[in-house]
Amino acid sequence: MRAYQRYSAIGLILFVLGIIVLEEHSLGKGFIYLSNQYNEEITRNITVSREGDGQENVVNGLFFSSGKRESIGIVIVLNSVKDEDKYQMALDTVRCYGLHFKYDVYVIHADDDSTMSSKCPQKDFMFRRHCILSLKMPSLSNTWLLFLDGDMGIINPNNVIEDYIPKNKNTQIVFYNRIMNHEVMAGSYLVRNSKWSKRFLMFWATFESRLPNSFHGSDNGAIHSVILNQQLPKLKSKLEFCENEFWKKSTDYYSLSTYTVCAQEIIKNNSIAEILVLPKGRFTWARDGWLTNSVWSDRDFIFHGWQRKRQDSMVFARWHSPLVYDKPWNLTKCSNGEAWKNWKYKDTFIGNRIDVDRKILSVIQDQQKSYDHHLQLLSRH
Repeated sequence: MRAYQRYSAIGLILFVLGIIVLEEHSLGKGFIYLSNQYNEEITRNITVSREGDGQENVVNGLFFSSGKRESIGIVIVLNSVKDEDKYQMALDTVRCYGLHFKYDVYVIHADDDSTMSSKCPQKDFMFRRHCILSLKMPSLSNTWLLFLDGDMGIINPNNVIEDYIPKNKNTQIVFYNRIMNHEVMAGSYLVRNSKWSKRFLMFWATFESRLPNSFHGSDNGAIHSVILNQQLPKLKSKLEFCENEFWKKSTDYYSLSTYTVCAQEIIKNNSIAEILVLPKGRFTWARDGWLTNSVWSDRDFIFHGWQRKRQDSMVFARWHSPLVYDKPWNLTKCSNGEAWKNWKYKDTFIGNRIDVDRKILSVIQDQQKSYDHHLQLLSRH
C-alpha cells in the first residue's frame, strides 16, 4: 500500500512537472511570437557622408576626428567560411555598409589559410583571431582598422567610423567598456595599422599561454592584464595583486568580476598613452542589442549579439530581429546608392532616444552598484 502511495505521489509530481514544462514552453513560444510582431516595414535614407561637417566630435572630454576622411578597413575573423551561416544577417549589414561608404571589408577565414594555421597555433579561437589580424596588418593598406565580432551588425547605417578616430596621434588602439558587465570589450576595437599595434595584438594572442588555471574568461578576462602589462614595471605589484588574489582564484562570472574591477581601477587611474578605453554608454560605436530587446534609436550604430543560435531562443542574450531580413541581401544595391533599401525595419523595434537611453542608463546604474560591491570586496584584502 505504501509502495503504491509512493509511486502515485511520484507519478503526480512528474505529471505536474510535465504540465509546468509544457506551459513554460508555450509561454516562451508565445512571448517570442509577440516580440516579433510589427505593423509595417520602414526604410530610411542614408544621409550622412564620410566627409562629415567639419566639426569635432567631443566624447567624454576627448576629441575625435570628424570632417577628415580616413583610410579605414573593417575586419572580421571567422574560423571557416561555413561559419558565415551563423552570422549571415550581421555580415550582410557590414558588407553592405562597407560598399556604400567605400570602407574595405575583410572577412578572413582562418582555416582556409595554411600559413595562418601554422603561425597562429592558439587553441582558443578568441586569442587566435588577434594573432591573425596582427599578421594580416602589414598587407592591408588602411590607416585604421575596425575589428568586429562575427555577430556584430549595422543596425543604423547613418553613422561613420571616422567619428571614432582619436585626434591624439599617440593613440594606437581604442577599446570600450561593455554596458552589461565590468569588462573591456574584447570583441571589437579600433586599431591603428602600426608596428606598435601589431606587437600589441600578438602579445594579446600569445597571452593564452599565461592564462591561470581558473575561470579566466578567455580573451575577455586576459585583455585587462594585457593592457596593464603595457605599463610595467611601474604597475607590476598592483597587477600581480589583482591576478594572484582574484584572477587565479576565480571560479565563476561573479568572482571573475572582482578581478576585472580590480584591473579596471588601475586602468582608470593611470594614463596609457597608446590605449584609449571609452566609458560605458553612448560614447561607443557598438552595444549589446539585447539590452533593449533589440529596440534601437537613431543614436545606435552597431549591435552586438546577432548569433543565429540565440535568435528567438529562450536563452541568455536572446534577440529578435529588428529587421525584415530577406536572406541573403542583394549587395548590388549597396554600391549604387540604394543601400538603404536593404535596411527594412520593423516599426515596433524603432524607439525614441529618451526611452532607449533611459533603459541603457538603468542597466549602467545597476552595473555601477555591482561595481561598487566588488570594490568593497577588494577593500577587504
